[in-house]
Amino acid sequence: MTNKLDTWFVGSENRKSAVSIFYPKKREKAEIVLFAHGFKGFKDWGHFPLIQRYLANNGFIVVAFNFSHNGGTVEEEIDFPDLDALSNNTYQKEVEDVGYVLGWIKDNKTNYFTGANIERIHMIGHSRGGGIALVAGSKYDELKKVVTWAAVADFMERLPDAIELQKWKESGVFYIKNGRTQQDMPMNYNFVQSLLKHQEELNIEKSVRKLEKSLLVIHGANDETVSVENAERIKSWKNEAQLKVIANCNHTFNGKHPWIESNLPKATLEALTHTLAFLKF
Repeated sequence: MTNKLDTWFVGSENRKSAVSIFYPKKREKAEIVLFAHGFKGFKDWGHFPLIQRYLANNGFIVVAFNFSHNGGTVEEEIDFPDLDALSNNTYQKEVEDVGYVLGWIKDNKTNYFTGANIERIHMIGHSRGGGIALVAGSKYDELKKVVTWAAVADFMERLPDAIELQKWKESGVFYIKNGRTQQDMPMNYNFVQSLLKHQEELNIEKSVRKLEKSLLVIHGANDETVSVENAERIKSWKNEAQLKVIANCNHTFNGKHPWIESNLPKATLEALTHTLAFLKF
């Protein structure tokens, strides 16, 4: 039976953020897997907790965390009660958050991670979190293997067109409608300025080309949000990378929020099968 512990870490700009740790039955020498959500996501989105528990049931300690400026709080982890924090988010802060989580694990090696193999930490990132995982993988030596689920291949391409970008600059804020919550999610123009300032470090292609660790790229063939072509490009930048394209699979691996079923979708289970085979090899 998997045990779960809810706590928090201190991320970018000294902001507290929620984290859940899923423990396997046998913790001794267990390797650690970080699980990172994407934009408009959070660690408890939809079927994510079932995914995290599945990984733990297969022998890994899973550290699922919210990015510090994802719009959630430690008290309210689900959805987006703090739009002010969200408005100040940047890709750079999310990369920094991964570093803070790694440092937090090291600081708690005799507390939350007693007996764990903290020399073997891997990372799974979904969507934008997949892009962050690729950049973090090339930045942080502590990460040994990287797995992307429906990852973006280029952060610059995610920006709006030139006309909308100019409007964003002039107004100072850009709103993205969350179709599920009906919130207008604000993003300050600092988001663009930070991306331009750190463009070299946040270049996913360059990160993948210099990635000196194993990489597994998983994508749904029917991804309506981030096309499968993104996965093909990521694979092309690293010959040794593995690419798995899952048929009849959308951006969320056929999950949704809320997820009220006790079982995982077939597409998610297929992604997990590939992921576990890769991590255990």
